[in-house]
Amino acid sequence: MISVFQYRVLGHTKWVWPGLVSGLLMLGLAMRAGAPVWVWALLLPCLAICVLQAALRPVYGIRLSPALLEVFDGFHEEVLPITQVAYLQIIGAEAQVIMRSGSVIPLPPRALPNPLALIGEMTARDIPVRQS
Repeated sequence: MISVFQYRVLGHTKWVWPGLVSGLLMLGLAMRAGAPVWVWALLLPCLAICVLQAALRPVYGIRLSPALLEVFDGFHEEVLPITQVAYLQIIGAEAQVIMRSGSVIPLPPRALPNPLALIGEMTARDIPVRQS
């Protein structure tokens, strides 16, 4: 058992960088050609969105410490005490944490580690694992 097990993936879109590059090329062409105002009104918001998508990258994954289970689902982070976790349920390629209160917290499917590593780390912390 590793004292702190962490698996995180940065979310990204494959079209952000080509969109940003093409937007900057169009900006340069618009500046060179002396484009009318309506072209600028279309071009600048598109460039702003591309810059925001490149700058704001969501984080997906999990972090297991001896006392806490942290679930990172995009821009949202949920911290769960290990003592309140009833079991981990694996259904196909998806996993969810079932709490003692009965609530279900799905683990982000795009950022699950190797299933054997996840099962090993959970069982090392005395969290039962069930497969369906």
